[in-house]
Amino acid sequence: MLIDLAINPFDADVGHVVELASAAESRGATAIWCADHFSADIVGRSWSRDPFVCLAAMAAATEHVDLGVLVANMVNRHPAQLASAVNSLQSLAPGRVRLGVGSGASPGTRFAREHEAIGRTLDSATNRREQLVDYLAALRAVWDHASDFSSESVSFDGLAGVVDGVGVPPLIVGASSWRTIELALEHADGVNIRANPAMIEQLSRLGSCRPPGFEVSVLEQLVAWDEPAGATRWIDRMEALGVDRAIVGISPPHVAGRLDLLNF
Repeated sequence: MLIDLAINPFDADVGHVVELASAAESRGATAIWCADHFSADIVGRSWSRDPFVCLAAMAAATEHVDLGVLVANMVNRHPAQLASAVNSLQSLAPGRVRLGVGSGASPGTRFAREHEAIGRTLDSATNRREQLVDYLAALRAVWDHASDFSSESVSFDGLAGVVDGVGVPPLIVGASSWRTIELALEHADGVNIRANPAMIEQLSRLGSCRPPGFEVSVLEQLVAWDEPAGATRWIDRMEALGVDRAIVGISPPHVAGRLDLLNF
């Protein structure tokens, strides 16, 4: 099983984030991920950092670890804008980029405040899943250099000159419900499951129906950093459940020494 690090950008110093990424690479982490939030208010912090600025700085400071956003929020970015940012990262870290995509927050949740602040409408979960299917198809169309794309929820017309000749990176769907996992099985290269009460059942069902090469990862924000055994127990549990990637989330302080509690 692969073990990754996910860095939350809240109250972050980009220099410290880069040091953390370099330290994780030297300790054997397989990938470094950065969350996509522009407002730290949703978690009671003071500020946030742009994920692609952080990832670009990490790319310049690392050599072999994979880099990705987990997850890019489709509600806040047109597929062409997201493709441009990710393809730029591909030019800095060839062959090392992965792209997580999510359907946005549910109306009424604390994360929805971020969308509401900039006037973005949040639809029902069912409609957002349908929109996510369109969004993934549009992303692939951009990387295929299509000039036109039309769907119920997203489109472009006369688009050109967005990405270079590098192919689309692995597309990972962020999910917490089985219906979204089913969407990922049909339209993406993998799924990232956030820890939830149904996770054990979901992983069991995935074990019997996922196609070859489809990657399953789980993200957990580990709080008990002063208790190394807690992190170790969780990682061992994920491996026993057949998870391909265990992704450990870390929030400030972004200090490299905190990684000593993990055995990548």
